[in-house]
Amino acid sequence: MLGGGTAGYLAALALKRRFPGMEVTVVESSEIPIIGVGEATTTLMPPFLHGQLGVDGEELYREVRPTFKLGIRFEWGLPGGYFFEYPFGEADPVHASLYEEGLRYQSLTSALMEQDRAPLLRGPDGDVLSLLPRVKFAYHLNNAPFVAFLARLARARGIRHEDRTIQRVVPRGDGRGVERVETRGGGELRFDFYIDATGFRSLLIGEALGSPFQSYGSSLFCDRAAVAVVPQEPGRVRPYTTAETMDAGWCWRIPVDGEDHRGYVFSSSFLSDEQAVDELKAKNPGARDPWMVRFRSGRHRDFWVGNVASVGNAYGFVEPLESTALHMVITEIAHLLAVFEAMEQPGGASHLEPAVNRAIGDHWDDLRWFLSLHYRHNRRLDTPFWQAARAEVDTSGVAPLVERFKTQGPWSAAEDRGLGQRDPTFGWSGLMILLLGQKVPTCPFEGRQTREEWEERVGKLRQLQGRALPQKEAIDLLLSRPSLIQEFTGGAASWVQGQEERVDGQVKRRLGV
Repeated sequence: MLGGGTAGYLAALALKRRFPGMEVTVVESSEIPIIGVGEATTTLMPPFLHGQLGVDGEELYREVRPTFKLGIRFEWGLPGGYFFEYPFGEADPVHASLYEEGLRYQSLTSALMEQDRAPLLRGPDGDVLSLLPRVKFAYHLNNAPFVAFLARLARARGIRHEDRTIQRVVPRGDGRGVERVETRGGGELRFDFYIDATGFRSLLIGEALGSPFQSYGSSLFCDRAAVAVVPQEPGRVRPYTTAETMDAGWCWRIPVDGEDHRGYVFSSSFLSDEQAVDELKAKNPGARDPWMVRFRSGRHRDFWVGNVASVGNAYGFVEPLESTALHMVITEIAHLLAVFEAMEQPGGASHLEPAVNRAIGDHWDDLRWFLSLHYRHNRRLDTPFWQAARAEVDTSGVAPLVERFKTQGPWSAAEDRGLGQRDPTFGWSGLMILLLGQKVPTCPFEGRQTREEWEERVGKLRQLQGRALPQKEAIDLLLSRPSLIQEFTGGAASWVQGQEERVDGQVKRRLGV
């Protein structure tokens, strides 16, 4: 494993867990700092950590103190103070768009988001009923303590660690993989298989093996992020990631325990670094020492070449409008595990290389088109950046779905088979929420529920909403009652231990292994 960070350690832990006899080594340099921003995840993360990697929930909460993420609040779409909720789990955005503004009661999760509540209910006698084993959620994670936690866990599980600075990567003579890695001071390292987790540098798959980079720049204009930590409102920990429209892009808010992490994602073609920092500070009083992260959106042609595969930013990157970074790391790890399992079979796994490369590439391309819709249809501001985005952003990969929506109206989940995204996390529900939430014009449509039936449903959600604990109170309660943590992270009846949000089985079926 060349490179540590979140992607490298998650991949190393997954390999060691699945293949206990395998010798796994993480090679990273203490001279190269990690990016260190707060990380927002999707519903793939809790089952991956607790179900697949066997991470103890109480230990994670004690050392990393994650907070619940129930979805994303988009300050997006229409001018003024309009926003819409993008909740995790099952939702009914179609009826919500018919009968209310902002999709606030499309699900219990969105109702909890609307009032900064968590899925723990206060009973009439003061007892607490936890819905965490049943309500899907993700984590907000403070990157530095999370990576440190993963590193300690890796050492405890027998994963070797080498603190080396890579000087040169020597490819095989035929260019089909890596022969050795030379490090500063004259040392060298040789492994049977290399995983490139070197981040944006992409030292193996990109630099050494020359896999071409395929840009998403015609769809995703942003190439910078000004990042800062800001003070958190006392007692308020939002149970969602915020995506706020800015003059030349957007700004995330990732609330961790005790502070909020803000990141202004912008296009350097429309705004200088200094102007971006000024805008970030003006809209976030108290922002501390902003720093700049430069990136390019796109992916390499190859995920796997010979004895080299890549994870995380070393392979591809899209801005985190939908918290896709660790989501795709988990997906890539599932493909890695399938490859290594196939290697144990007669005939090996080399025949899978084209299929794996195609599957990962197509998955990333789907994300490109999904994210492009956020830009093409956001009418909140009329700055030069947003004028260009609405006029020029390439959405061709998803244009037939948008045209169907405009001419035929929203369709049901049952009708969506074969129409929506390859990734169920951004499938029918995500597409409908995004189009309806941004008020993309469509033809008149009717629902299957009457307004009276909808209002009765909303009334029940309001009752649950009123009993739910504020997010900050819920986090403090969990830390004082670890049995509640174990109930949803380790309980056999919890969705976290189930198969629905695990992608490894889907990958094996797709690859036929």
